[in-house]
Amino acid sequence: MDSIVLLVFRIGLLVLLWLFVLMALRAMRNDVKVAAGPVATGAGNAAPRSRAAAVVPGRREAARQLTVVDGPLTGSHMEVATLSEVVLGRSPESDFQVGDDYASSRHARLFRRGSDWFVEDLDSRNGTFVGGYRIDQPERVGVGTDIKVGRTTVRLVP
Repeated sequence: MDSIVLLVFRIGLLVLLWLFVLMALRAMRNDVKVAAGPVATGAGNAAPRSRAAAVVPGRREAARQLTVVDGPLTGSHMEVATLSEVVLGRSPESDFQVGDDYASSRHARLFRRGSDWFVEDLDSRNGTFVGGYRIDQPERVGVGTDIKVGRTTVRLVP
């Protein structure tokens, strides 16, 4: 009788482990679906939801300036045409100071790869947002794309 109880316990434990594995796989699949973007459900959702949604495919202008469009230092700008990398942050050691208490001292890095610009978050507390979506890996940004650092919004302009 003891061996039957032990066998049933082993089988029950194995079933529970497989249920846990299947639930974990289901959660990962749902996360991949969310990261891949939404499925259009109607005419109201015609705008794309990708993080690079503000990048217009036909628009291949070269970025000349990085400009603060919203925040404490609105109107500040920096020439980036000859630079390959710019660190955005609150610290005086940052290449581009945003003057925002909600930005980290080294908040984000804007860098060029070929003719494209990318932005990556430098483990900031409040995160970096591109086109309204929080990023966790380097994202391509084009001319006119909003990059939110703390409460400050910066933009690459021609």
